[in-house]
Amino acid sequence: MSRSGFGVIGAPVLYIGVLQTMEMTLSPALPLVQQDLGASPGALAWIFTGSLISSAISTPIVGRLADMYDKRRVLLALMAISGAGVLLSALAPNITLLITGMAIEGIWLGVLPLTVGLFRDTLTPERAATGNGLVVGVAALASALGLILAGPITSALGYRSLFLLAVAGVAAAALLAWFTVPSTPRAAGGRVDWAGGLLLGGGVALVMLGLTAVSSWGWTSPATLALFAAAALTLGPWVVVELRVADPLVDLRLLAGRTPAGVTAMGVLLGFASFGLVVALPMMLAAPAGTGYGQGADTLWIGIYMFPMGVAGTVIAPLVGPMTRLLGRRAVLVLGSVLVCAGTGGLALWHSAPWQVMAAVTVIGLGASIGLTAGLNAVAADVPGERAAGVSGVVFVAKSIGGTFGAQLGAMVLASGAVAGVPTEQSFVDTYLLSAVLGLLAVAAAFVIPATVRKTQAGQAVSALATKPSVRPGESL
Repeated sequence: MSRSGFGVIGAPVLYIGVLQTMEMTLSPALPLVQQDLGASPGALAWIFTGSLISSAISTPIVGRLADMYDKRRVLLALMAISGAGVLLSALAPNITLLITGMAIEGIWLGVLPLTVGLFRDTLTPERAATGNGLVVGVAALASALGLILAGPITSALGYRSLFLLAVAGVAAAALLAWFTVPSTPRAAGGRVDWAGGLLLGGGVALVMLGLTAVSSWGWTSPATLALFAAAALTLGPWVVVELRVADPLVDLRLLAGRTPAGVTAMGVLLGFASFGLVVALPMMLAAPAGTGYGQGADTLWIGIYMFPMGVAGTVIAPLVGPMTRLLGRRAVLVLGSVLVCAGTGGLALWHSAPWQVMAAVTVIGLGASIGLTAGLNAVAADVPGERAAGVSGVVFVAKSIGGTFGAQLGAMVLASGAVAGVPTEQSFVDTYLLSAVLGLLAVAAAFVIPATVRKTQAGQAVSALATKPSVRPGESL
């Protein structure tokens, strides 16, 4: 691989890995944050809520900017802004500035759709598919690695070291991008649909606020219902705006195509299904061994139990491209969803021994990485080049919303089966079985996606790429 090719993949991968690891290591360090800054439990929750909302709002906007402008400049700007947010968090003297810094840092998620367009514009189809796999795999590995590193790092260096180490990592990724990532030509014409961006951002923010408030207010409280109603009243006009403007932030007609619609649905469902791990599994592992189902694990051991999921995702994701050429993309998409279903179903049936838990999370890690990587590759192949990053951004937002909704529903299932405030084994089983059902629905969504690139879509892609002299015509095919 050439120096520029290494940088195109290496800079985003390093950037994503650093920030994903920081976010995962920060979660177990929240008691230290509370003690140092005198924060209330409600304020602590906003550390992640603010980041989640800002990422959901910024991701489609960054995707559109990446479709229109030089992706190198957009990448460097994204690194600078998110790095400033991390630095603000590191130096924050109070919880308000820490929340503000994390909200600014949250825009880093926009680099995920940006890389889809960047890889497509600068790499061969095979290397682009490998790059998408590496991005997904490293994000999975960083999540698992963060749980293991949280205890040792915070104990030895304090929680602020998590931010300072992340600042250094972002700086290294930015330097690598500055020297090795080539410029990409600006798309012909077009503008940023700021009205659509404002409506979409407001609607998504209201949805995320409603979902995160459910744990405190309940699903049927007037405040929760008011937030969801306001979201509907905001997103409705957004649809009208997007269908009328010449250059929409999200091309809804394009999104209605079989490939974008199917991949988006898979993103929602796989994100939804992940709540079996996000909510239930750590609680089950932490339960005393005397319960008959718990392992009495502390934070470090919970990370060790879940670490195989990240390893499996990292190993398999770069291989999705060759698997697709061998088996066909629909078969690979179905395989990913089936593995998620099998892993969560396996947890429901077998979870008494450590090896059973590790085997199940390994299968889930394989399935999630295969499904997401194959979906991104399908979008890159079927969607015109000037819209690839924007549509990919919608997929990531959909996955985030699905995961947030699933986490709240998972908490409700566990609470409904609790005795004296402690979830029973059956409530954990019910949670895993529900995740398995959602995995089956993701299989159905995979069958919506065409087995091969349709000629009309391929022609559009070639036409779009032909206007970009730095990209080889037909490369996305």
